[in-house]
Amino acid sequence: MSRYSQNMAALEGILFAAGEPIGIDVIAAILDCETNEALTHVEQLKRQYDRNVCSGLTVRRINDRYTLSCKPELINTVARLYRPQHRPALSQAAYEVLAVVAYSKQVTRAQIEAVRGVNSDSALARLLERGYVAAVGQEETPGRPTLFGVTELFLLEFGLASADDLPPVDLLSYEAVERLTGQFREED
Repeated sequence: MSRYSQNMAALEGILFAAGEPIGIDVIAAILDCETNEALTHVEQLKRQYDRNVCSGLTVRRINDRYTLSCKPELINTVARLYRPQHRPALSQAAYEVLAVVAYSKQVTRAQIEAVRGVNSDSALARLLERGYVAAVGQEETPGRPTLFGVTELFLLEFGLASADDLPPVDLLSYEAVERLTGQFREED
């Protein structure tokens, strides 16, 4: 077996066994090759899967990391394997909170509530429970509130490589709310 064939087989095994997205630097280290060579192998494996109509797999890039995934057209079919029978769908409020978090990249609970205008504790809790949102740090302000961001699971399930791939939207940001609040105070 040629070195190329060994690397391609090993890459497929690595992506399968990892079970989560891994960086190209990790792939290169495991394959004992240069980063650009590992990236070429990843791109070639993706093309092989995408050309094979009998394969249900593809290679996905998520935040500059790579994972083995089912093809997008099969997601609903494969999801039946994992769909809990009694798991309720996300509420409108949860989708609104998810949109605020996704478009803001990093946002505090107070900022979410400023954009929505209502308490968002239960919607945020449901998103944390589902793994679509996670704590990603703390804001450097008094009280050091937790910053929330979307997870790789969110990106994977919504078919995005990164939050930058979200379609453009006119979302009233926390900064816009603060600016408007300041303007209202000045008018009083």
